[in-house]
Amino acid sequence: MLLLDTLVDIGADFACCEWEACASPFANEEFGVPMYVGIETMAQCIAAHAGARAKVRGLGPPLGFLLGTRHFLCSTSHFEPGRTYVAECKELVRDSQGMGSFACKIRLDGVCVASANLAVLEQPQKLE
Repeated sequence: MLLLDTLVDIGADFACCEWEACASPFANEEFGVPMYVGIETMAQCIAAHAGARAKVRGLGPPLGFLLGTRHFLCSTSHFEPGRTYVAECKELVRDSQGMGSFACKIRLDGVCVASANLAVLEQPQKLE
């Protein structure tokens, strides 16, 4: 299931992706996408970052696991249909075993509408 539409920007410790609420399989024509789906868009932004980092190292896309979410705040009950949102992730810490923590945000027209810290585990995959 891919919820993100476009990788907008990426760096050594961050990624920024766009997604349109009406394109989601979770979308309701009247209300849009439920706010809890924002956690998945944040996780997918982290996955885009992890995949790009692995590619630079000559590895395949890592297997990723969302371990937990802390301090999820959202200013709306739904992401509005037809609106384009920006998911951002910034790496806070990563250990040698693949455990990491990211500060994530979702923005609409430059205004933060959701934020959370996500804990993840990445398992590297070799290219064959």
